[in-house]
Order: sequence, then structure tokens, then C-alpha cells
Amino acid sequence: MDATDRVPLLDAKLELTRRLVPEERAELVGVTLSVIETSPGPLAVAGVLRRNNAFAAALLEGVLVHSLQVGEQAGIQLLGPGDLLVQSTDTAPSWLHDVAFRAPAPVRVAILGDEFLGAARRAPRLIPALYECLADQMQRLSSQLVICQLPRVDQRVLAMLWLLAESWGHVTPGGVRLPLSLTHETLGSLIGARRPTVTLALRKLSEKGSVVRQESGWLLLEPPPEPEGTPKELAPELAGISLSRWAPGPELRDPSVRRQQLRDNLVA
Repeated sequence: MDATDRVPLLDAKLELTRRLVPEERAELVGVTLSVIETSPGPLAVAGVLRRNNAFAAALLEGVLVHSLQVGEQAGIQLLGPGDLLVQSTDTAPSWLHDVAFRAPAPVRVAILGDEFLGAARRAPRLIPALYECLADQMQRLSSQLVICQLPRVDQRVLAMLWLLAESWGHVTPGGVRLPLSLTHETLGSLIGARRPTVTLALRKLSEKGSVVRQESGWLLLEPPPEPEGTPKELAPELAGISLSRWAPGPELRDPSVRRQQLRDNLVA
């Protein structure tokens, strides 16, 4: 899949340009990025980046579903406008299956390659902006992890809708609108719940007036769950432990060797 269009860097509405000062913006007038549009279906991110000689891509329009599976349990992460797509490393666990991207509808992505690196030499603030965008994605993923641990499914559903609205929602006079038409099954994959349970939770939230289902999304009326009391201090027993003492040596790089040593230690 090759680039078929171009977009001015400053007109792409990328989060990468939010830190630029006027002098840098003046330097980047006329700089453009290659853009590709994908069809609905699987998206081989590594192949797209390799064919376009890019180190990353920025999602301009549309939504991507990033899925993975451990054993019989599958989960997903949603990526939307402003998020970055990077090539996965070779260090992913061998037991992590079906790591893939899928586009439910056509999406447009801007290619970050030599043109972007050339622009970054003239406007260095583009580089820390890359880290900020990735940090935002990691924060959203970490929040999703905590949401999955909420005791009630209706709490998880409401919190997840608010989490997505923080990135892609719009404030309206009637409430916060999330323009994502998520199915009950998709919501279940996001929060670690079965579709029938999500359906019951949404019915409960609708009857309370917490959320309203709209033709192309959701209207959020009740605020997300808030902590009660002071934040809890978790895992204090880990304080002061250096990670380096657990780092494997060269002889343990083979996963089968590592698993066998763990079994031997447990038996002992």
C-alpha cells in the first residue's frame, strides 16, 4: 500500500505540531507529508511503514482496532486521530497471539519518514512532541487496564466511554458527545466483559440517564467514577528493589530455557 496523496504538515491537525513556536511554523510552511488511505479490513502496519520507508505513521482520520490474545482471552485497544502507529519489536512474548490492526472503515494516515525528519531538523520541537503523543497513548492504555479492574461492569462501561471521550469527544449543550458507534461486543473487548453483560450494563446506565445511545455515537451525561478518599498505595513491598537483579543473562534469552528454570525453581 503506497502513498496516494499529500497533506501540508501544518494543515494536518496533528498533535505533533502543537508545541511549535511561530518561528518554527514559519520554517515549515510548504512542508508536506505523504498520506495513504486504507480500505476496511486488516492493516499490516509493519508492511506499510517498510514500503514507504517510514519509522511511524500518524492517524489522520478514522479508527483502528489493535487486537491481541492471550490463551482464549482476546482484548483490543482503539487508536484514533492523533495517535501514532509504530512497528512492533521482535521482543514480544511468544505466547502473545494475533497481534494485529484492523480498520472497521477507511482510514487515512500520514507517513512519518524522511520528510518529517527533515522538518524536525528545522523545528526540533517536533521530536519531543513525538514522545508526548506516545505518552498520551500509554496513559490511555494504562487507564484502560485500571478500568478493567473496576468491580461492576456498568462502572467499566461508563469509565471507558469517558476515557475515549477525553481523546475524541465533543462538549455540547446537552452533554459530552462521543462520535464512536461502538457495538456491545467491542465495548466488552475493551473492558474485559462478555457481550450479554455489557448489554445489561448499558440498559442500566440508560435507565439511570447516564448515557444516551445516538445514531453515530454516545451522549455522556453522568460523570465517570471518582476515587473515594485518598489514593491507595499499591505494592509497597516492591519499594527499593532494583530491576537489574532480575534481568536475565545471555543464557536465558531462549524462552524455553527461561520457563524450564522457573519450573526447576518452583520444584526446588
